[in-house]
Amino acid sequence: MNSSDYLHRADWWSPLDDVTKRVKCTLCPHQCIIAPDHYGRCKVRKNSDGILYSVSYGRPVALHVDPVEKKPLYHFYPGESVYSIGTMGCNLSCDFCQNWTISQAGYDKIPSSETYSPEDIVRLTGEAGLRLIAFTYNEPTVYAEYMRDIARIAVEKGMKTISVTNGYVSADIIPELYENVHAFNIDLKAFSDSFYRKYTGASFSEILETIKTIHTLKKHLEITTLIIPGLNDSREELRHAFEWILQNTGELTPLHLSAFYPGYKRQYHAPTSPETLVKARELALDIGLKYVYIGNVSGVDNSTYCPDCHARIINRHSYRIQVEQERVCSCGRLIDIVNPGK
Repeated sequence: MNSSDYLHRADWWSPLDDVTKRVKCTLCPHQCIIAPDHYGRCKVRKNSDGILYSVSYGRPVALHVDPVEKKPLYHFYPGESVYSIGTMGCNLSCDFCQNWTISQAGYDKIPSSETYSPEDIVRLTGEAGLRLIAFTYNEPTVYAEYMRDIARIAVEKGMKTISVTNGYVSADIIPELYENVHAFNIDLKAFSDSFYRKYTGASFSEILETIKTIHTLKKHLEITTLIIPGLNDSREELRHAFEWILQNTGELTPLHLSAFYPGYKRQYHAPTSPETLVKARELALDIGLKYVYIGNVSGVDNSTYCPDCHARIINRHSYRIQVEQERVCSCGRLIDIVNPGK
């Protein structure tokens, strides 16, 4: 097969003129102007003869069953497994990317690949005995049409869907794109526009708007910050980030603080120490956030406790969990978790 066999007409774009046949992609804030036979910055949205196409539609390169905690989501269907999919491409260019082999590449690296329709993905989820689907691994925004169509069919089958996203998406399409997406983990990579522009190739304000919009739409929201030594780990910057979360999405927003490990273009950058993560969590709790977790390091307590009486609600050991209290804590407080008991 050649590349034209995989073209799926995109939504969220407009033609610019009939002479050059350039188009403007309106899916994310980059607003790429794309000439014929060229791709947007995401490497998976192509102008073919004046029409914008998605070349990632139906072409996942990662299909796995994961614990929902691995997304990470700690307050959404805890203990369940999720059918996870990802494609090639991303609309950011983070030099510290943990999944760079797929996010920073296009389909020219795999000229042929097996295709899966949205119906196939939902069928495979059901055959695995699962009711959750996660759009993850790379940035789901770049396969927006595919995600939307899978989510619509999944909801018809009584399933729930999850987006693990960098949040860099055009604000005006969020309600439509995420109509059938129930839960989000959004990366808040730093609290600095200069960081975003230098290390990700994006601007900062749009990420904050996405987080606020998802919260306003009453979707389940958790936030992750990857703490990178010397780049985004100053106490002042972390304080600003935690205060912003508290003020804009509330004290009950689960926050995940993750460790950086050398990779991609930062092979020789120092990893994050567990002590740095512990201090960051203490700061977040002191500021007023109630649910703060430390990711991808061992030897830390990531159990969930009641904010009122501090009784343990979920006992966690890595991805193994035991739900100790369901729906209502022994002190009478409603538990801030979606579907804590199977």
